[in-house]
Amino acid sequence: MADIDNNEKPVKDDRNRLFRYFEVFGNVFGLNICFIIACLPIVTIGASFTALYSMCIRLQENEEETIIYPFFTEFKKNFKQATLTWLALVVAFVVMAAEFLVIQKVGGVIGVVYFFVLFIELLIVVLAIPFLFPLIARYKNTFLGTIKNSIILSVGYFGSWIKIVVAWVTPVLFSFYFEPMIFLLTWYLWVLFIPAVIAYGTSYTVRKVFRINSERVEKTNDEKEENKEEKVEETENNR
Repeated sequence: MADIDNNEKPVKDDRNRLFRYFEVFGNVFGLNICFIIACLPIVTIGASFTALYSMCIRLQENEEETIIYPFFTEFKKNFKQATLTWLALVVAFVVMAAEFLVIQKVGGVIGVVYFFVLFIELLIVVLAIPFLFPLIARYKNTFLGTIKNSIILSVGYFGSWIKIVVAWVTPVLFSFYFEPMIFLLTWYLWVLFIPAVIAYGTSYTVRKVFRINSERVEKTNDEKEENKEEKVEETENNR
């Protein structure tokens, strides 16, 4: 009987694992459909990305079992800030594109100065984007505060920033820039699950960064409190 039990356990574990894979795939598929529908007005892309990341994080932390209703609940909850952030990014890229056109026509020292300014602007935007919508999804903060925190996380966890950027940029470049034919052959995959798969995968990195950063902030706050108490004790002892 012992041999039978030992043989049954791996089978049961394999079935549970297989069921979990199918469950994750179903959730990702459902999230992607919701994401695509929410992106259709174009202006709502930011809110759709925020809801997508919010749901991916909640699913990974076993906080959610359903997909459609919670997705659009998150979509509505963060709509204002996420849309404002998305429009700000669009404006920023339009302005930088205009500056690039100006730089091509202007030479000399002025052209170099304009190029340096454009480089700084592009660097700030690129550093801010990867953690921007996940921060909106997870934490309440002001518009400028969210951008500031996103840049700080990107600089402080640069390796994680690279992972997220590579995960998003690589398939986009291959499908839309280097080999447009790839998109023509695989466009339905983008509609069915590719964006949600990328978001789900990068959510592991995002969660890890959030967790480590929260622990660091708590540790720093505890040290500050300890220092305050020590100073108070020293002051009382001096009296």
